[in-house]
Amino acid sequence: MPSTSYPSPPSEGVEACAALRCYALADPTRILIPDQGALRLGVQPGNTRSHALALAPGLVLLEPDPAREARAFEALALALLAYTPKVSLAQSHTLLLEVGSGLRLFGGVRALLARVAATVAGCGHIARIACAPTAWGGWTLAQARATRSSRRWRVLKETTLERVLDALPVALAPFAAQHDHALTQIGCATLGDLRRLPRDGIVRRFGDGVLGWLAQARGEAPDPRVWFAAPPSFHASLELHARVESAEALLFAARRLVMQLAGWLAAQHAALSAFELRLAHELASRHAPRTSSLTIAWAAPSRDAEHLLWLLRERLNQTELAAPVIGLALVASQVSEYAAPTDTLFPMAEAAEASLGQLFERIGARLGEQNVLQLFVEDDHRPELAMSARPYRESGAKRSRKPRKGRNGPDMEKESAPVQSAFDLPEVPLPAQPRPAWLLEKPLKLATRGDRPVYRRPLKTLTRTERIESGWWDGEGVGRDYYVAADDQGRMFWLYRERIGGQWYLQGLFG
Repeated sequence: MPSTSYPSPPSEGVEACAALRCYALADPTRILIPDQGALRLGVQPGNTRSHALALAPGLVLLEPDPAREARAFEALALALLAYTPKVSLAQSHTLLLEVGSGLRLFGGVRALLARVAATVAGCGHIARIACAPTAWGGWTLAQARATRSSRRWRVLKETTLERVLDALPVALAPFAAQHDHALTQIGCATLGDLRRLPRDGIVRRFGDGVLGWLAQARGEAPDPRVWFAAPPSFHASLELHARVESAEALLFAARRLVMQLAGWLAAQHAALSAFELRLAHELASRHAPRTSSLTIAWAAPSRDAEHLLWLLRERLNQTELAAPVIGLALVASQVSEYAAPTDTLFPMAEAAEASLGQLFERIGARLGEQNVLQLFVEDDHRPELAMSARPYRESGAKRSRKPRKGRNGPDMEKESAPVQSAFDLPEVPLPAQPRPAWLLEKPLKLATRGDRPVYRRPLKTLTRTERIESGWWDGEGVGRDYYVAADDQGRMFWLYRERIGGQWYLQGLFG
């Protein structure tokens, strides 16, 4: 690798820099990945352990953890399922995505690559992304971009890919480490040089795998893959690198889990209306709880990651932690089937309803669900019980659900009964007499003057009797005769007179 020379600092400065602690990931013989501090001291990938320690005496060598790396890449693959169901784990810490069928959906190659890069960054990783018509072609271009062996990392045509691959160093091939010295001795510097060698000689010296790999990379042979399969249920956890004492600071870490959840929902063709965020606490005191949880729920099932993050942010802003947090876990609950919206020339009522539903959910998350109410028509003739106000979220819970076992997924809940819309009241016949828009919370007992009810002024009835007798089954039966009345200034009221006792009450006001 090319080396860079720096001006010689004073000896005291060199000793001070060398004594600084820095880190590098290393296998039993060589350095794999040095951090920025080690790079400044001259440690490079591929250096032997003794050479690196001579350059940086304060270097701390970290051993790879294959199991932990596998879990991290599986979590990243789960998040990337939001863009394609065909994600494959490849060697050299590489993920392969087949995105040809979704380019139009995401607005083209540039837009899709930008979204994938944003997802990878949101999951806490740094990626070198490349694209090509073949899986091995994209893998090789990604390796070339990571090692800065080529400036061309996005190829869309197979004819162009052949030319670009021929110019890449042969050291990028997955078999190069096994045959490094042999390839150098026969003068193969690029993949093009290797391809132009006699085929029989390549097979005798390196085996059939080299020619098979070249054919798959150039698109001349099929390349079957084993695709990553999402688990049947979602449960993701994350260990924090430092103790977190503020609930708002948890959102940065929880974002990774929510993005994995969005990918899992896309793979399952599902949506959900609630999830649980579990917090693992540091035992700072004897009475501190070991774990706690937050349940975030909303009315309409959704799988929009930004919407879920917004709801989680508002909930965390109103949460006070019982103890510092050292770990997170996200569990999906109330999973249901998801029907993707269709594109239409004119907006449909369902789309407007969904937008209003998300608006009410956001208001409820900020002000409290108990402060966002919806009116419901009840099957009762008593005016004070004929309508009720309940939290908006209950409109999504008042459904008849029947569990159904998915073929490859979790138990789905399918709506089997219509739900009253946020603004559409049932079509019922209008009463014979008008109803006021303002009902008193509690009927007001009125005095009488000459057998006429009095509310500040004597009232005169304007309509015939409307009798309501109901409620005998629940012990709160009523027998009332209702009238529309007015005073001498034209103000109108809704009164009733009890059939037993003859007492007058004011129950409503007309505007």
